Amino acid sequence: MPKLDLGNQELFYTEKGTGETLLIYPDHLHATRGYEREIDYFADRFHVISFDYPGTGQSTRDVKYQDEQQFDLWSYWSDFGTHLLMELGIESAYAMGVGGGARAALFFAGQHSRLHRLTAKGVIADSFLATLDARTMHRALDTREHYYVRQWRLLQQEHGEDWREVVDADTAFLRRVAGHGGYHLHEFVLNSIACPVLLTGTLQDPLRPRLAEEYARVATLVPDCSLYLASTCGHPHIEYPFMWSDPASFRAMADLFFLQRDRQSC
Repeated sequence: MPKLDLGNQELFYTEKGTGETLLIYPDHLHATRGYEREIDYFADRFHVISFDYPGTGQSTRDVKYQDEQQFDLWSYWSDFGTHLLMELGIESAYAMGVGGGARAALFFAGQHSRLHRLTAKGVIADSFLATLDARTMHRALDTREHYYVRQWRLLQQEHGEDWREVVDADTAFLRRVAGHGGYHLHEFVLNSIACPVLLTGTLQDPLRPRLAEEYARVATLVPDCSLYLASTCGHPHIEYPFMWSDPASFRAMADLFFLQRDRQSC
């Protein structure tokens, strides 16, 4: 498994396929291995890259730059993805993410790619809220123990034997964010996204209340934005993101998004 040193931290990443680069940002609780099905699917037409954030998956547990994480965790994630592309000599990429990974993908397009003179070609952001109020965050975190009970084997495969310490550290961090009043993704980041953006999700997402209203707000801030909201979840575990609860529909929308980008570039 490939690893490289970024900022004196050993970062695990995976890549598969050829063509335009598609960078996948994992969500909270998960690591690259949790996205193997998406990586395999999109690798038929893309050079797909994903990576484990410091402190997760197979990456180093010696996490540095705590001040940057405290300032804005999702900007921090985005910056690591940007530097990974730079280390690999990649100058342009699509970005895709779920939940916190979606916020990181939007930061990549609206801020970090421009700062480092990379080209963001498009973003697919699934099942996320740009604004997280304290109550919504605490209610979502309160459900995590039920998820652990059902998914502990998957979490162990992704992170290793210390999976419980990894996910508990994530929960504690998000509790602190909620304790400080929540989080708001800066509007200037969304305003600065020059590439097309697709927002996807389901109206039956219990962890992201008022998702339709939130997506409508984000769509007015991103210059070139479209959205798709399913009326059903397609899976009995409705805390799954749309990407996993209805993968066929998600992939159909993603394929259409990429097809439209291909036609515009011809």
